[in-house]
Amino acid sequence: MPGILKMKDLRQKLNLTQEEAARRAGLPSRARWNDIESGRKANVTMDTLDAIAKALEVPPAKLPRG
Repeated sequence: MPGILKMKDLRQKLNLTQEEAARRAGLPSRARWNDIESGRKANVTMDTLDAIAKALEVPPAKLPRG
């Protein structure tokens, strides 16, 4: 889908580690961020997606789905 960027690419463009990104998004740990970023955690709430988008400085629509 055009315009959709991978979380890892967005995070790296901001020069953030997974730990820094998780902290910005209010996630409990780097491991939780890694699970979401790698696709191992598929059942993510809208609130979490909104927090991730804010941490990555993009609109939620730019995050991958599914």
